[in-house]
Parts: sequence; structure tokens; C-alpha cells
Amino acid sequence: MCFKHSSKMASEINKALSPAQRAADWILSQMESDGSLRGASSINEYYKTVFALAVAGRVAEADRMLEYVAGRFLMDDGDLDGTGCPWFEQFRIYCHPWIAMAATVRARFDIAERILRFLDAWHDDKTGGFYGTTEQRQKRAEQEMMTTGIIAIAMLWAGRTEIAKRTAVWMKNVWDAQLNLERGLCFVWHRDKGLVTNFPPDAVKSYMVDVTALAQKYYQYGIPAAFLSSFASVTQEQSWLELARDYLHASRHCREDVYRRPQSGKLGWGAAWTYRLTRDPKDREIADKVHAGLAAVQHAEGWWPTQNVYGGETPATVTPGLDLTGEFLAHLSWIESILGSPAA
Repeated sequence: MCFKHSSKMASEINKALSPAQRAADWILSQMESDGSLRGASSINEYYKTVFALAVAGRVAEADRMLEYVAGRFLMDDGDLDGTGCPWFEQFRIYCHPWIAMAATVRARFDIAERILRFLDAWHDDKTGGFYGTTEQRQKRAEQEMMTTGIIAIAMLWAGRTEIAKRTAVWMKNVWDAQLNLERGLCFVWHRDKGLVTNFPPDAVKSYMVDVTALAQKYYQYGIPAAFLSSFASVTQEQSWLELARDYLHASRHCREDVYRRPQSGKLGWGAAWTYRLTRDPKDREIADKVHAGLAAVQHAEGWWPTQNVYGGETPATVTPGLDLTGEFLAHLSWIESILGSPAA
């Protein structure tokens, strides 16, 4: 994969733009005329990026990429071709709702409905959650927050309010069953056993945000805040907005890096959506901090690096990450559209 660096003059111009604008411009510089991305190898580089372009207002490009994604990856039954994506089976239906949301925003209901009908089969009517892997679906066992929350937003946007309501109840049950938020947030629910609180020490990150440790899955606080605040705006029931804020502000128990890690992006998203309803400065403060944290690690040309974003050794050579840049463009676009458009 070869990325041609822009000139020094172009970099100086980019510095005057907001982080979201810089990211959008960089992504467009990587697009081909058919909507594909240079250097992309699988659905991994597309599923959030097409949604991000729609959110950022780059609608012509979003339409072009959506057409490419549907032709290249979407199958007749609504499933996606995950060939070449190393984590596809681990998070089996995580890509799907992002593309469905982009399709809904761009009025491509033919694409959105095909995907959402596929996702219906992964919903558990008993609990309201969604199974995230083939194994858990077959066993009718665990449902986790990240997959469940993103699908719930897609369902809500598409007008499937009954499924969204059952998921809101699932999130309330998860919240009510927490043992000690000052120790951490457990985010996996077992269909028959309830909140999963017993797990091997080496599996903590798969079940709980450990507030005593750094670099945790902070997005587990942000996803329910984003969904529940949106659900509250539909139902006009204050209790759902209060629950959104409960999840959002439980993040304050975490370590000092909670709002400045790449894992914090969805916290900023949830805080921005919650703030636009509450207008509470405490909600805005979280969104502002996440915006600053993501902007601080953005390259001057607009991208975020593939390496060492979620931890690990710092490589000798840092290269642009198409997938990460797409995700962070989405989060920053929401924050900037609601709070304003600060330059770096």
C-alpha cells in the first residue's frame, strides 16, 4: 500500500481545518472513481468509512462508496463477505449495522432493509440483546454491549422501534445488575444467567472495564449513552435519557486516560448526542475532552496511524490507517456538528 504524502503547503492549509474536515479530505484523497479505497483489502476499511462520509456531509462520495460496498461485499441474504478481515468471525455482525446506518441516512432502503432482515435473526426476543458471534448464537448464551448497542441504533434509525425498545430494556437490566461501578462496568449478559460477573482473570477485558487499569474498552460507556439518548428523543421518556447519563458519567471512575484514548471515541459520540438533549455542561465536557484527545494523535495530513493506536510497541514506521480514520471521522463529525467545529 502506497500513500503519497501531500506537499508542505497542503499540510499547512490542512492545519487550519477542523480535525474532522482534515480526516474527510484525506479519505477522499484515497478514493477511486468507483468508490473503492486505494490500499483497502477487505470490508474492514469500508464499513465505518461509508457511514463516516455520510455523517461528515460528503454525500456524493458516501453514495459512491455505498454503491461499491453493496456491489462488492453485500450478499443476497443481507450478510457481508468478510474475506480478508482478520477479526470478522470474532465480531461476526459488527460491520453490518454501520453500513445499514449509512444506507438509511442516504435513503438506500434497499440496502438497509436487506441487512436489517439478516440481523433480525441474531436478536434474542427473551432479553432484547444481540448475539455477536456464531458460537454464542448457536449456544443461545452471551450478548455483549458493543454489538448490541450499534445494532440497536441502526434499528432505531430504520424505524424498528419495538426491537429498539427491547434493547433499551436489555441495557437497563445490564445497568441494574452492576455490582460495583467504582470497580468497573460489566458489559456482557448471559441469556439465562444474567450479567456475567465471574470470569477468568486473563479474560477481564472481554467482560469488564477495569477502572484500575489503563487503556480499557471505554467505548462500552459511550455506546449505551448514544443509543439511549436517541431512544429517549423518540419516546420522549426522561428515564431513558437519565440512564444514558448514568452510563456516560460512570466513566468518571476510570483512570486519567479515559477521554484521551482511541478507545474513547464512542464516549465522545455518546456524550455529544446526550448533550444535545440535556445541554448540561458536564456532558459537553466529556465530548470536548474526547475531541481533544483524538485530535492530539491525528497526523497533520488528516489520518490516524494503523500501528500502536490500541496499545503495543511503537513501530519504526507509522502508516495511515484507513479503518481508524473512517471511525474517528464519524465520531469527530458528530462532536463538531453539535458542539461547533474547532480547528486543531
